[in-house]
Amino acid sequence: YSNLSIVFRTKGNYTKAINYLKLALNLEDLPQGKSRIHSDIAINYLFLNNVSKAFENIKKSNSLNVQNSISILMRNEISMANCFLQQKEFDMGLLELEKALENSKIVFDDRDREVAKIYNQIANVFKEKNQIDKALDFYQKGLITLLPKYNPKSVKENPLPSFFYPENTIKESLDNRAELFYMKGDFTSALESYMLAFKVEAQLRASYLSQNSKVIQQQESRYRSEKCIDICYELFQQTNNSNWIERAFQFAEQSKSIVLLDAKKAGFLKSKIKDDRLFLIEKKLNYQKTQLNNDLVIEELKGENASVDLLSQLTHERDVILNKLQLTKQSIEVKYPNLKIQNDSLISVKLIKEKLLNENESLIEFFDGKFNVYVFLISNGEKIRITKIVKDVTFKNRLEKFFNFFSESRGVFLQNNIEEYKKLGLDLYKGIFKYELYDDLIIVPDGLFSFIPFDALITKKTSSTNFEELPYLIRKNKIGYAYSAAIQLQDNNQYVQKKEKLVGFFPIFKNKHRELSELKYTKEEAESINHVMGGEFFINSEATKARFGKLSQNFSIIHLSTHASAGDYFIPPSIEFYDETLYLPEIYGYDLSTDLLILSACETGTGTLRKGSGTMSLARGFSFAGVKNLIVSLWKVNDKSTKELMAVFHKNFKTSGNKSMALHNSKLAYINNQSVLSNKKSPYYWASFIYIGETSKIEDKSVGLLWFLILGFIMLGIYFFFKKW
Repeated sequence: YSNLSIVFRTKGNYTKAINYLKLALNLEDLPQGKSRIHSDIAINYLFLNNVSKAFENIKKSNSLNVQNSISILMRNEISMANCFLQQKEFDMGLLELEKALENSKIVFDDRDREVAKIYNQIANVFKEKNQIDKALDFYQKGLITLLPKYNPKSVKENPLPSFFYPENTIKESLDNRAELFYMKGDFTSALESYMLAFKVEAQLRASYLSQNSKVIQQQESRYRSEKCIDICYELFQQTNNSNWIERAFQFAEQSKSIVLLDAKKAGFLKSKIKDDRLFLIEKKLNYQKTQLNNDLVIEELKGENASVDLLSQLTHERDVILNKLQLTKQSIEVKYPNLKIQNDSLISVKLIKEKLLNENESLIEFFDGKFNVYVFLISNGEKIRITKIVKDVTFKNRLEKFFNFFSESRGVFLQNNIEEYKKLGLDLYKGIFKYELYDDLIIVPDGLFSFIPFDALITKKTSSTNFEELPYLIRKNKIGYAYSAAIQLQDNNQYVQKKEKLVGFFPIFKNKHRELSELKYTKEEAESINHVMGGEFFINSEATKARFGKLSQNFSIIHLSTHASAGDYFIPPSIEFYDETLYLPEIYGYDLSTDLLILSACETGTGTLRKGSGTMSLARGFSFAGVKNLIVSLWKVNDKSTKELMAVFHKNFKTSGNKSMALHNSKLAYINNQSVLSNKKSPYYWASFIYIGETSKIEDKSVGLLWFLILGFIMLGIYFFFKKW
């Protein structure tokens, strides 16, 4: 019962934790055991903000502590302090924390993290009292406790990064010191402390084995990133020095899909080493872990009908695999120390211009903070620029109304409200893009901006109500998407091994197989792609999940035309095969080196927003699994219009070899197609699909052939000239 209470407390269900502890109390005969249980009950009541019940249980715990356990006494002193602090009785709280500090040094070592935590708690109280210098002093004492080599001569002196190791309490101390320096107006010291916190965070992330743990940690770092960007923007306003904008951009980059970047870098480094037994073991364990995660998801989706015994068994099996994975990872680090990922270095604007952007290309990166949105613009030949958008009620309402045009199935709402659509599309365009844009754009979205179909924004006023004639942004600019500039650079440098051309999976779900609606135009989509590209095609009952798992590693291009779902906080994103559902947790275990994955299905590019990691979507899952480039959808797509778009895309791609341009041109072709009815040309039908991937220019194959012929004629001319001579 005591152990169950810890589980529920960790999950935030404090009432259930208390109920289990009361059951444990009924089974405990010894006073010392009852003392410990009452101490635990008090902690849970504190989380429920029930101070009187917490006090009551602390007193019972102390009276039953017949063995004078210093450990229980210390815990109760901390709980008592928190009771006083909840009532804003800061001095009484400090007295209890000082007693707990002395007892913690007896229970633990002077250098123990639990001692450092109490130093931090004392510092928090002084921070609440606005006694900034005292708070800084105690945060520093916490750092001195954890870092034996750190011997500062002043309160502003920071520890060296080489002193750090993965420890949350170190990160907490540095973050709080930064906030206090900010309160004092010492922006430089604040930034320095935040930068060090990022370094500790990178070490923590490297120590985690679970995707979810890494993502949660990345979410927590968003607040730090936002504070750093705010500081840099303020300093730019004061000095007009564009270097501060570059610093702000670097902090924005540090908040973007770092977990995914780690995975891509690790995959790239490992690909340079021949197959090692350790890598094969790691790969097998990772796959087993994701299979168990998937089995857990499927069982949990049964709700009250889920088997507790099976969940317990699966959890135990996963823990065993995680332990083996940790040991394997340590062995790899010892054998290949150069494989250790360090993502705390900052990407420079100069590097982006030199290695990422073409001459007529701009990078637009968003940072969607709690109070403000920052939009960064980087173009060759120009200084970096920034736009700050205040997230007031007007802006939020405008964004929400724009999303509503695409959330309703079949696009009827958009068709019936074209005037409002034009106004909102133009307002958003003017609000976001304050500067002149180059022809080609790489957009790194963030937060709610991940769901905007930028192609469909309106660039100027028009009296027309004909969807075919509206001045969409797609008519001015070619848009590609990226998770971050760093990932884009990584992908542009990555070589994908040539394989067999294309494999396609087209489960039609005839007669509502598995209660899924029939995809009437999917077979036509497969036939049109086969006519252009050729390859292996699996239709209806042949399009199984097992076949996908077996064949997906053997092809450069994978085309999936099926049903999919973005999921929610309880159900992960998923994609359907004829016989089975593939959930996001299982995708993480795939080992793909695919050049292009086309997810011709609903909501494959959307999912639950996780600050700092983007949307937990199928697109992100396949990217993590090793796919280099993707075409995905932002909402529930129309079966027939999708067939038209995909047929033209493959035709364009075969001609040019340029994925981004092929999708861009297929959308324009759809808008200009005279056989398509005008009301079916609304952005609902063509703007959903976006391209995420490399942007390096690939020369048009037809142009290359022309030059080859010209060169051939020149060589023949030279041959006959010298023969005659």
